[in-house]
Amino acid sequence: MRRLFQYLIRKIIGSAVHSIINEEIRVWGDPQRLKIAPTAQMVNTLFNTSSGRIEVGEYAFTGHNVSILTGTHDYRLIGEERLSVFPKEGNDIIIGKGVWIASNAIVLGPCKIGDNAVVAAGSLVKGDVPSGAIVAGIPAKPIGFLENASETGGL
Repeated sequence: MRRLFQYLIRKIIGSAVHSIINEEIRVWGDPQRLKIAPTAQMVNTLFNTSSGRIEVGEYAFTGHNVSILTGTHDYRLIGEERLSVFPKEGNDIIIGKGVWIASNAIVLGPCKIGDNAVVAAGSLVKGDVPSGAIVAGIPAKPIGFLENASETGGL
């Protein structure tokens, strides 16, 4: 009986943890500042709306553990002031249609990622990404462009 109970607990908890890790998005800040198109697919993505709004376009998607952050702090401040003083506006992030942001990437606002762009796994985006660009690295830089990407991308 004890083994059955342990098995059931693992199944129930495992299912819940799997759902949280793989399906749930997390929002730090005002959720009203986040707009995700109905066809976009975000996989356990963290959205920080503390310092701006975030918009995600049609058919955009992320890999695992992506962070999209408008919030920032002033490293020159110390103590409680560093924690509590941050801009409330101005770091908006716009993610275009068909964008793929691969696993473990970080996007810092303000920036715009153009339609059909690709952000490589583990990259750090700190500025605008042109439509159809493939960016990689820390900080992310263009490493190529999609030949078939246009502003509309057929969407």
